[in-house]
Amino acid sequence: MEIITSHNALDFDGLAAMVAAGKLYPGAVKVFSGTLSKNIRQFMALYKDLFSIKYPKEIDLKQVKRMIVVDTASANRLGHLKDLASQEGMDFYIYDHHPPAEDDLPASISEVEQVGAVTTLLVEKIIEREINLSAFDATILALGIYEDTGSLLFSSTTPRDISAAAFLLSRGANLSVVSNFMDQPFSGEQRQLLHVLLNSSRHYLVKNIDIVVATWDSNEFIPGLDTVTYRLLEIENCDVAFTVALMQGKVIVVGRSRTNNVKVNEVLRELKGRGHDRAASAVVKGQSLAEVVEFIMAELGKTVQPGLLARDIMSTPVKTIPQGISMEEAGRVMLRYGHTGMPVVEGEKMIGVISRRDVDKARIHDLGHAPVKGFMSSGVLSVIPDTPVGEIQRLMVEYDVGRLPVAENNRLLGIVSRTDILRTLHGEDYPEDHEVLYSWSGEETQNYLVTMQERMPSRLIATLRLAGELAEAIDSRAYCVGGFVRDFFLRVPNFDVDLVVEGDGEELARKMAQHLGGKARIHQRFRTAVLILPDGTKIDIATARTEYYEFPAALPKVEKASLREDMYRRDFTINTLAIALNPDSFGDLIDYFGGRKDLEKGLIRILYNFSFVEDPTRIIRAIRFEQRYQFNIEEDTLRFAKDAIERRLLGKLSYKRIIQELMLLLSEIDPLPALDRIMEIGVWEYIIPEIDLNKVSRTMIKRTPIIITWWEERYYGKKIKGWLAYLMVLLAGVDKEMVIQVTKRYHLDNYARKAIEESLQVPQMVEYLRENREILPGDMDRKLDGWSNESMILLLLSIRDELLWEKLVNYLDLKERIKVEINGYDLKEMGLKQGPEFRFIFDELYQQKLNGVIKSREGELQTVKKWMMEGKYNNDPVAE
Repeated sequence: MEIITSHNALDFDGLAAMVAAGKLYPGAVKVFSGTLSKNIRQFMALYKDLFSIKYPKEIDLKQVKRMIVVDTASANRLGHLKDLASQEGMDFYIYDHHPPAEDDLPASISEVEQVGAVTTLLVEKIIEREINLSAFDATILALGIYEDTGSLLFSSTTPRDISAAAFLLSRGANLSVVSNFMDQPFSGEQRQLLHVLLNSSRHYLVKNIDIVVATWDSNEFIPGLDTVTYRLLEIENCDVAFTVALMQGKVIVVGRSRTNNVKVNEVLRELKGRGHDRAASAVVKGQSLAEVVEFIMAELGKTVQPGLLARDIMSTPVKTIPQGISMEEAGRVMLRYGHTGMPVVEGEKMIGVISRRDVDKARIHDLGHAPVKGFMSSGVLSVIPDTPVGEIQRLMVEYDVGRLPVAENNRLLGIVSRTDILRTLHGEDYPEDHEVLYSWSGEETQNYLVTMQERMPSRLIATLRLAGELAEAIDSRAYCVGGFVRDFFLRVPNFDVDLVVEGDGEELARKMAQHLGGKARIHQRFRTAVLILPDGTKIDIATARTEYYEFPAALPKVEKASLREDMYRRDFTINTLAIALNPDSFGDLIDYFGGRKDLEKGLIRILYNFSFVEDPTRIIRAIRFEQRYQFNIEEDTLRFAKDAIERRLLGKLSYKRIIQELMLLLSEIDPLPALDRIMEIGVWEYIIPEIDLNKVSRTMIKRTPIIITWWEERYYGKKIKGWLAYLMVLLAGVDKEMVIQVTKRYHLDNYARKAIEESLQVPQMVEYLRENREILPGDMDRKLDGWSNESMILLLLSIRDELLWEKLVNYLDLKERIKVEINGYDLKEMGLKQGPEFRFIFDELYQQKLNGVIKSREGELQTVKKWMMEGKYNNDPVAE
């Protein structure tokens, strides 16, 4: 009898290799050698009826003459079949991808090659023999390759693995199934294990290589230490991670490496460990945790190859630019030496960095004459000569900088550029043993679907899913972006959804309108659309675009672009977050510019130096967000804002753009802190210089939101334009002629202009009410009828007398409740001829009802009859 088997604690590569071997040796019996990993147990619970795999007790082991062993060559890893493998005369066929060891089984056929997954070797045999595979078979084999190569992303992946995966996909392998079983969440035990390992982890710098060693000492066996170790490697962002765990009387060691300078299988060789250069493990008996850790550290000292340092790759001497030269001259210097950026110095001290991109923008905006000091990036990151290259790469990616100065004792020694890092990554002009870095890609993509389900209405999530599915159908990618995503992470209610589409945003809007029964309004010029749903909900949809400005403070021009470019055009990093909506990545966070980190730190940060030059209204916006969320404007951002103010760039804005930003600011619940900040940094003189903010009543401003809330609760449906109410408060002490100038300058609409004109009468109205304390509601109505809601808010704010307040509120309550009940038909039936006198009749009835003289419809009719009898109104036309 022939059997096919694999190692104990079977993983998907072992299972897939067994299935593939079954295709090559159809007469052999597949047998589990021992335990199954958690993922395999879950997989078999669903698919076991489709497999014919036995356990050792289900076969007659005495009949076995040949063992076809896959994904291991060690008898020690064969679990319950270890004794069978030790029988004399047993024949072995070995298919493995682990490095050979002295205790490997003697094999008549041995296929051991350095590929990412052993399944790859067997798939190549299947291709060679032209054996047919079903889509299900192809999916199982793909699971093996994708698991052991980290979805083809591990550095151990070879072109052969990719070719094998491509073949399986061509045979119908289902990647959804692959993804489902690979992305299994940690169990509660594994999460606890990871938590303990993180708390116990220690970083060691061994020959410039960052190595983490973490321990677990509970004697409880928890499966999946290899998976947890890989997660530890990612979280700690180190070069190498070792976990040393005491479980059931044995010390289990797992090593993972991301650098060619440390081969973990060599470190663990003396502990009888097995594995690859980047992934290995060992089981140690008879030693304590401390002894095993001590042994690992000693072996690391012997085997680690030194890593590169900043001093090894930096360019020196460094060419610099004095702070006082112009941007134009800086550009010529960079062009002369072929640099994309250069340090700016004051004497021998480096004070900043300027880039060629900064110079190009200065030229576009006719600012080539300006000194470099005003546009350089200050607070520049620097490194010391002994900084490992891996750390330099991490800093460049995290902070999106193209060069890092190398300094010691405030003296500039050299500079490391992106080009220097790329050379170390790809080996250009470097000996082969210098290829020691891993490509650090920042934080891993995180999925927030669970959080979305917790914080968003299910109906909204369904709409977003539909957007992603429809985008997929038209070969596009859709994302939630902007303030919606920002406020989602801040737990601030905001259901104003903005979508950005890589592809055709207008077509997506049309498709969504068809599916949801809504309407799509398309704006071809800006490549945007507004989707209006049947319930009135609006969703803004835009094709991913980039914007450029032809001159300072201009409106942007629009071109089609990628999501990254679309995010880069935005004002602040906290507004550059996106959540993917397509089915394959629904809920994934896209964060190109560190917006999530700035949210956590509470920082408002622009994306580039010329942001305020291109759009000075961003200064007002920065202040608004800073005060709304109680954040801080980042240091460089504040410096560039102040520089733009000093250059009077706000003065180049149109009044329309200024009033739009002011309206947004005054629409905040409490705009007072933002107004204080605006005045503090010198912006107010460009908004409404006629208003002296120091003389505005702070008490009245603080009471405004209270009165507005009270009004909207008491008089439901009578909404207040908050910005207009606040603007009236600000203008309350300004001369009438100046107020009229302001309303004309900003081209306010008729409603706002009329309301502000009414507000000028508030002081006289307060005085009138004070002098006429016994005024009846009807008489009050003659004075106040037609006033806007916002004017009434200002009047309420201006009254300090409690009795007058109550009298005014009583009038407002009556006005809300009382209506004239008869109509024109009633008057005609009474013999009155329709005409202008009808309005006079209704007005008079209304006044008397307010005063309590008339209380019912019958009373209204009797009063009109009385007037007719008195000759006040008759059938004769009434001349006006």
